[in-house]
Amino acid sequence: MANQEHLAAAKEGASSLKRWLEEHPDTELDLEGADLSGVNLAGVRIRNSNLRGANLRGAKLTGANLSGANLEGANLNDADLGKVGLTGANLAGADISGANLFWADLKQSNLNGANLRGSHMMRTSFLGADLSGADVSQATMIEADLRSATLTGTSFQGANMNGADLSRAVMAGANFTLAKIRDSMWIMADLRGADFRQASMHRADLNMAKYDETTKFPQGFDPENTGYKDVMD
Repeated sequence: MANQEHLAAAKEGASSLKRWLEEHPDTELDLEGADLSGVNLAGVRIRNSNLRGANLRGAKLTGANLSGANLEGANLNDADLGKVGLTGANLAGADISGANLFWADLKQSNLNGANLRGSHMMRTSFLGADLSGADVSQATMIEADLRSATLTGTSFQGANMNGADLSRAVMAGANFTLAKIRDSMWIMADLRGADFRQASMHRADLNMAKYDETTKFPQGFDPENTGYKDVMD
């Protein structure tokens, strides 16, 4: 249950919460289960805060720093998370569908089982993040950074991932069907067990990537020669 003093300060918005935090500089906010739908906390530094199960639907968190925060099971549907700092945050099982994550930093974050369906994640960093079992279908991830990410069982069905970097990522059981992944980087990625059927993979760089008979490429796709024509089945 949320700390009522913390909740009152947060509900007043960014300016009020910033003043409160200046007066309580060593406090880590406890907002577990709080209803903060639509609140404006843009630019606020609330690192390591407890927002487990909180309702942040439609909240404005642009440029906020929530590194290390616990947002497990939180509702961030349609929230504005542009340029937000979520390094090392726990977002397991969170609903982030339809959210704006443009230029957001989610390095080393836990997104296990999260719902990111239809979210906008252009140039978002997921470096070293765990997206196992997450639903990222229909999302826009142009030039997203997914290097060294764990994508086991993740669904990217119909996502736009043109220009994304998935080098060294692991993706057994991942679903990339119907995804747009042109001009993408897969250097030293492990593609074994991933499904790319009907995906658009023109000019994908698979240098030193691992794949075998369990990798389901589009019909007619040549992983050693991806540059001359697009192949979709």
